[in-house]
Amino acid sequence: MPPHHPVFGHLQFVAEIMAKCPSDVHGHVLPHQIKKVLPDLGPVFYIDTWPFGPPILAVTDPDSAFQITQLHSLPKFHTLANYMRPMTGGNDLITLEGAEWRKWRNIFNPGFSSSHLMTLVPDIMKDISIFCKILRESAEKSEIVSMDTLTTRLSLDVIGRAALQVNPRNCTFIGGS
Repeated sequence: MPPHHPVFGHLQFVAEIMAKCPSDVHGHVLPHQIKKVLPDLGPVFYIDTWPFGPPILAVTDPDSAFQITQLHSLPKFHTLANYMRPMTGGNDLITLEGAEWRKWRNIFNPGFSSSHLMTLVPDIMKDISIFCKILRESAEKSEIVSMDTLTTRLSLDVIGRAALQVNPRNCTFIGGS
């Protein structure tokens, strides 16, 4: 565990690390930043955020992530289900557990096989080219663009091809449809 204060937990340590990052950086960078400061820290460690939230289990290497997500599918954090429920009704791969999760994950597995993903590379590259073209055109016109909107559309295109087997000639989100 990183250096722990008896009253403030890891809050002071986290604040020092985050102060060195850009002000708008996402909190997901925190475990990596902690590992940069404490390279001998193990691949799995807790971050105490009390009183602002529950302890966070930080996993910083692929083998450990595999163990807790696939080899031993550990229960998911209850707040995740509360967040996803309004969007999915609770029927999603992110919050499903145990046998039901395995059943649906097996159904989607073919869409994520490396051989299938390699067949998608040309179309994904076309999507990325469109994305870059939109950014270049906006930059040339000095326009402000919503990166959130553009990256969401790009993500939907890529995920649609991989998981849903969407034909790229029938549907594209990046261009604004």
